[in-house]
Amino acid sequence: MTHEKQNPKKGGEQKREKIVVAAIDFGSTYSGYAFSFRDDFQTNPLKIHTNHWSSVQSGGISYKAPTTVLLKPDQTFHSFGYDAEDKYAELSEAEEHQEWYYFSRFKMKLMNALDISKDQTGSDRLFTKLERSMEIEDIDGKKMPYMAIIAHAIRYLKEHLLRQLNDKNILEAVTADGIFWVLTVPAIWTDSAKQFTREAAKEAGIHDDQLMLAYEPEAAALYCRLLPIDRFESGGEHQELVLKTFERGKKFMVIDLGGGTVDFSVQETTGVGKMKSIHDVCGGPWGGAKVDEEFIQFLIKLVGADVFTEFKDECRSEYLELMRILEIKKKQIDYNSQNKIPFRIPVSLFEILKEHTGCTITDIISNSPYAKSTNYLQDRINFDASLFRSFFRSSLQDITSHLRGILEDPVCQDLLGIVVVGGYADSRLVIDSLKDAFPGKRFVVPTEAGLAVAKGAVLFGHDPEIICSRVCRYTYGDDICIPFIEDKHQFSNLTLINKKRFCKNIFQKFFEKGEKVFLGEKRSFTSDYDFRDEGRAYQRQQPLTIKVYVSNRKTPKYIDDVGCRVLGEIIVKCNNKSKLWPETFSCEIQMEIAGTEIQVTATLSTKEKATAKFDFL
Repeated sequence: MTHEKQNPKKGGEQKREKIVVAAIDFGSTYSGYAFSFRDDFQTNPLKIHTNHWSSVQSGGISYKAPTTVLLKPDQTFHSFGYDAEDKYAELSEAEEHQEWYYFSRFKMKLMNALDISKDQTGSDRLFTKLERSMEIEDIDGKKMPYMAIIAHAIRYLKEHLLRQLNDKNILEAVTADGIFWVLTVPAIWTDSAKQFTREAAKEAGIHDDQLMLAYEPEAAALYCRLLPIDRFESGGEHQELVLKTFERGKKFMVIDLGGGTVDFSVQETTGVGKMKSIHDVCGGPWGGAKVDEEFIQFLIKLVGADVFTEFKDECRSEYLELMRILEIKKKQIDYNSQNKIPFRIPVSLFEILKEHTGCTITDIISNSPYAKSTNYLQDRINFDASLFRSFFRSSLQDITSHLRGILEDPVCQDLLGIVVVGGYADSRLVIDSLKDAFPGKRFVVPTEAGLAVAKGAVLFGHDPEIICSRVCRYTYGDDICIPFIEDKHQFSNLTLINKKRFCKNIFQKFFEKGEKVFLGEKRSFTSDYDFRDEGRAYQRQQPLTIKVYVSNRKTPKYIDDVGCRVLGEIIVKCNNKSKLWPETFSCEIQMEIAGTEIQVTATLSTKEKATAKFDFL
């Protein structure tokens, strides 16, 4: 196996001219987009355009829309975001929603497939395999292809952006081929989750050579380091911290607090102004949606599971409004307030409660464990601030515990600042809780923290080489056979090849967990093929397949060790005129993993043409 560093082309394999870079921030709970022009990027990189979304029913305006897709009864697309929520609420009120398909917060299914460990060690358990044919259930349990639903969301955001360009008469000067797209993904996603997203984007009409993926915390860091001081929290001492955090040679952390996931990334600004990751990315499903779960569990404990289920099923519009109110309250609650938190609860919930139990909500509260911390008055439940803050407890415990483990790493001892972004960072309680848990650390919070990822992804699309190195999250390798040594190898792996004893299933490393890898750095390995035997002649027409394994350990010995699994296959296709492999040849495979997606190429000893790609699904 050989090692090699090259100067990559700007933008990796992308060859199209980037007149406009558009980023789609496809989030677990909310999604949006941002874009900028190449000329603006060169003169004023922060001149980035976004969209404002509004809801007819609630009348609110936000810079993101709910990640919600509504399909018609014939399974064709109807609407996305607030439009989908409003239309579904209207259908529900008219009791005409039964045949429609309503999908909300469906991105988390990709996260759940990773099976992220909650043992606070920072390591991952073996993740389950994603498949292209996976299905997902809507709110009523009706199934649809999962990739199709993600494609609907991406397609809508893409077409909405194109309409905005068209309304401004920009598309006359910029063709669709001149738009380069960036999709944001959690840095903790597996290669299979990233491929699943890329294929969904392709189904949505975005060509492979017009698309790249950006890690959410890295994108946020790129944006924050360009922001002027007045776009952060105020205060003279804090302003000095902002200036120093992004100085060349300084280390800083980014915490992306999303609706579904929380990502941690530790960066260092190099002497030439680029950024490099100095700690492997990590995180888990500890975002704002976890607060929603705790709030719903409170209601279930209060009124009963059967009552709440009937309310959710039969009063869909009221349920959606309840969750919208919760989003507002999550941002308003602060760390020290002792004031009551008034929360308007739909009357229909209490009517169902009365039908089931014969009791009013006042009766239920007075006989519940919450009698001293809640009371009901004029269609509102008034919460003690301490009770409402308790809905954040599980999420914050996971976040602070994980953060504490990262800060104990020697590489993180001299961090200058911790930059906090993402929609969940709009909660004052969350930010103040972090500051209280880590009084010796300095937290930097930009205004409009929820837009940092989308705008940073635009910057990354213009200059993807700005991130020059990353830390390998897993150990990557393939399986080989080596001469068998009795006191060294397991007899279960003994095999005979040409009457000689070999040990099979040996894990041959390409990249090691925790290793720093640079953009353009490649590792290569060579395999020999011989199809002269009559029994193998038919294989000359078939693609070569090479299994690639990953491990969460640095030095696995066998491919079936604990912590190892098949990541996917490298598929090599013959591109010569005959479409047949030579009878004998060697094939050199080169891998590059420093980008947000693994790149692989194949070279034959016979100089004949071949193409190689990874398949993780």
